Order: sequence, then C-alpha cells, then structure tokens
Amino acid sequence: MAKRTTTEIKGQGARVLEKDLNRELANLNVLFIKLHNYHWFVKGPNFFSLHQKFEELYNKTQGFIDDYAEQMLAIKVQPLATMKDYLSVATIDEATGTEDKDEMVETLTADLEALSSQLLELVENLEDNKALSLADAVQDIARDYQQDAWMLRAYSGKE
Repeated sequence: MAKRTTTEIKGQGARVLEKDLNRELANLNVLFIKLHNYHWFVKGPNFFSLHQKFEELYNKTQGFIDDYAEQMLAIKVQPLATMKDYLSVATIDEATGTEDKDEMVETLTADLEALSSQLLELVENLEDNKALSLADAVQDIARDYQQDAWMLRAYSGKE
C-alpha cells in the first residue's frame, strides 16, 4: 500500500489541481449556505425532520470545508475564500429561497450526487499527484455525501 503523505504539487499539474480543488471548495461553500437556507425556510408536515436533517448536513459540511481548505494549504494550494469567487466557479446553484420541501430534498439529493461524483474524480487526480492524504480526506467526504444522497432518495420514496 502507498504511504499516505502530504506533498507539495508543482508545475502544470498544480494549476489544474488548484482549479479543481477550488471548484469543489466553492461547491462545499455554496452547499453550506444552501443548507442554511433550507434549514431556515422549510415548511410543512415534515418540518421537524427536515429542519433537523438540514442542520445536521450544514454542520457536517462546515467541518468538511475547514479540513478541506487546511489540507489545500498543506500542499501549498491557495484556497478561494470569498462568496464572489465561490459563485464564479461552483457547479451547484444557490438556493432560490422559493423551494418547497419536496424541491429542497430533490435539489439537495442531486447536488450531493453531483458533488460526490466530482469529488471522486478529484481523488484520482490527487492520487496521480501523490497528494494521498488529501485524496483520503476527499474520498471520505464523497462517501459521506453518497450516503446522505441515498438517505434523501429513500426519504422521498425514490430509492
């Protein structure tokens, strides 16, 4: 098994990797804000369960963001750190503020599935660049979000 270490990425690979890492950092931050929106504005007969689930997810995402950005810094990749920058590179959309509970669950499920897929692609790039500690952390995030997406699909009866 390969030794898991922190490494500095250099050259052309660093520029590509920095772009990809920042795209996913942006997605995590947009997701974090979206989850707050959903937590605050969910209504209806499933209010209590969804309100609690959205809070659980944004708390988890907050931890992912901090660890992810610190891991980027450890390999000497500069993380983005403004909402303007996040919104300019994110591939998931902000909440509109008009979603009903079913749209929230459906949109969040799609976001988590897309984010998981993109993170797993990033793992391959990180491994190719010998950034194995970060690859492990990113894979853990992807796995966690895959499970959350499955639970939301089951909740909505689409599993």
